[in-house]
Amino acid sequence: MRFLSIAYALPSLKVNNQAIIDELIERSRKHLSLNELRALEHRVRRFFRLSGTQTRYHRSNGEKAIDFAVRAGRRALEKSGLVPQDIDLLIYTGVGRGWVEPATANLFQSELGLIRATCFDVLDACASWIRGVSIAKSFLDQRVYRNVMVLNCEFNFREYCRSNLEMTRLEDLENAFSAFTIGEAATATILSADGETADSSFSFKTWGEKHELCKVLLPNAGDFSSNGLNGIRPMSFFTAPAELLSFTIRKLVDHFREAVAIASRTHDLIVGHAVSRTATSKVAHLLRLDVARIFETHPRFGNTVSASLPLALAVAEEEGRLQRGMQVLLLMGSAGVTTAVGSIKY
Repeated sequence: MRFLSIAYALPSLKVNNQAIIDELIERSRKHLSLNELRALEHRVRRFFRLSGTQTRYHRSNGEKAIDFAVRAGRRALEKSGLVPQDIDLLIYTGVGRGWVEPATANLFQSELGLIRATCFDVLDACASWIRGVSIAKSFLDQRVYRNVMVLNCEFNFREYCRSNLEMTRLEDLENAFSAFTIGEAATATILSADGETADSSFSFKTWGEKHELCKVLLPNAGDFSSNGLNGIRPMSFFTAPAELLSFTIRKLVDHFREAVAIASRTHDLIVGHAVSRTATSKVAHLLRLDVARIFETHPRFGNTVSASLPLALAVAEEEGRLQRGMQVLLLMGSAGVTTAVGSIKY
């Protein structure tokens, strides 16, 4: 498998922490006392310092998610030197979507003019892109397909996160805060059957019993729950961050150490899921990684869900940190809980 190109597209509105805090205070004013509002602001500022979030990008009025995914797809095609008819398979890996069925990939197969491509979706929360790439590798290594596009369109703030900015109780802040770090982005990755099979490898593990630590519920979630919904609102981003991060980091560290074939390689660049700067630092410390080789994107883009890994790779290439022939270590801890470790030759 060979990486031909990675491209991205961002919405126009650059949002700093102060803008999030201002909206939070304004929308919570009718529910909380003045003293509670002051306490809320103090806690949110402290959480932002811990997460390392500084800015993120959101849609401005009139901007639509579809346009950014199409833009990313066209840019990836242009960078790769391919035309739409060259793509044999499209895998859509975004959490962001407008319907439950059919596959969102069908929309973008049509919009991008990928007339020869079959398509399907892969959904595994923030791990969706790395899952999609590993699936594409299997097809490409077997020469089932020649060229594959992996596309995501992570535009989720308005849909699942903005409601968290209306706080009715201070006690709800911990479960709501992760939504405040969400950024939006679309990415497109084009892979080909060229290259050596051994250049890239992936390993995945899942602890399904921890699925309740991070969720966006559909309205009928109660019919799929044996333990109740515990007060979680449908269509709203919920996390239990303290337990989620501690569990996921511990499992990711163990997973990396057990994936000897990947861990033993020399890597020129290290890219992790940008859930927070604190999480990145913790993993780097526990694994004794060379921090000079880590490319961190969270402070300027926030948590862009499944777009975080390809966005980091594309920006690293733009800025000269990623060059052709480099071996890159990919680290992912995701809701589920799923951990993924990957090594790719770019």
